[in-house]
Amino acid sequence: MTFLDLLSEKKTTVYSLSLNSGVPKTTLTDIASGKADIIECSGKTLLAVSKCLGVSIEYLLSLEREEAKTILPGFLLDSINEYRKAIRKDSTLIDCYSDQLNSSINVAEVERLISKEQADRLRARYF
Repeated sequence: MTFLDLLSEKKTTVYSLSLNSGVPKTTLTDIASGKADIIECSGKTLLAVSKCLGVSIEYLLSLEREEAKTILPGFLLDSINEYRKAIRKDSTLIDCYSDQLNSSINVAEVERLISKEQADRLRARYF
């Protein structure tokens, strides 16, 4: 699970977490995008985020780093983002978004836009 997955599961956004935790939005955006690793955060930041999300600091530190945006093709990133939004909004169409994401992963793998390892990692993360 990544930081963005956790935010989706908790039905919150980077902006909302920033407001509630007092952690700068830029810091949270860097973590969410994979630009920064949560392991590099200060104890104060980890404590504020963990309290707001209702998870332990150890759990935050165990999160996987987000895939770099340049590694995944745009259509796959769009499918991931739509799936996350559907989870956050508790959509009744979650199965459709799940199928769309699975199809996007398959297409990206078949077209050799991502490796088999990346495809397997994405499937394990979302299904």
